[in-house]
Amino acid sequence: MPRVPTMNGGDSPRRPRPLTATLRGRRLLVAAAIVVILVLSAASAAAAAGSHARTGAVTGIVVWGPVLPVDPGAGISWPPQKAVVSVFKAGETAPLLTRHTSADGRFTVRLAPGRYHLSAQPDGVSIMPICHDVTVTIAAGKARHVRLWLDTGVRFAPASEVKPTDEPSGAPLHFHQGIVGTTRRGPITPVARPGEPNDAPCAATVRVFRPNGAPVAVVHSSAESGFAVDLPVGRYVVDPRGTGATSFDRATPFSMRLARGAWRFVPVMFDTGIR
Repeated sequence: MPRVPTMNGGDSPRRPRPLTATLRGRRLLVAAAIVVILVLSAASAAAAAGSHARTGAVTGIVVWGPVLPVDPGAGISWPPQKAVVSVFKAGETAPLLTRHTSADGRFTVRLAPGRYHLSAQPDGVSIMPICHDVTVTIAAGKARHVRLWLDTGVRFAPASEVKPTDEPSGAPLHFHQGIVGTTRRGPITPVARPGEPNDAPCAATVRVFRPNGAPVAVVHSSAESGFAVDLPVGRYVVDPRGTGATSFDRATPFSMRLARGAWRFVPVMFDTGIR
């Protein structure tokens, strides 16, 4: 044991510090640090809660449609659209703020209590489609959900013009309900002449999926007779794809619900991009 000098010149042994006292001191330091962290976190949370208690939230989605000129009874859903959302105070023409939506068309903004006007436009240079604006009243601590509709200008045909097609002939039927349709492409000329159609029948491939992405069927649509696909009852996503000369044409996927014994007629229009 090491020795240390005493007042009278002698040496005395140095007493080691007890281990329990050292551990106790370290534990006290750790506990104090934890208390400080908890206090700071609580203060930050209280400040955030106080801030949110003084504002309200608007969550929403931007969609565009109609997609196809078909019977609305077919249950076609309008796809989301990436867009820029503008928020106006009631009665004002200059936007209070703007937000870019995510790729799936969704957005969230926090606003002080009051009445607001929300509008949207496609994320890019475009004069179409036209937005159907929404007006909402925001309360402190509350959330509102809105749906902004970008109107494509496509209109549904009257139900009398959409023929509830009989069971398609020439194909074996297993489920006795499904989808029948035609595929066309247009415009086919930059200038439309009165009384002359500006689209034409085309061949295409029509793929059918479950909403979770599981493939169900792939069918060929001919320019002469269109397509038919026999399906079980349920909801589906239909994805038309151009073939051959129409491979650069675009048609938007859409969803559809099939009831038992129902055959849905869907005229698919491919956009050539000609303007």
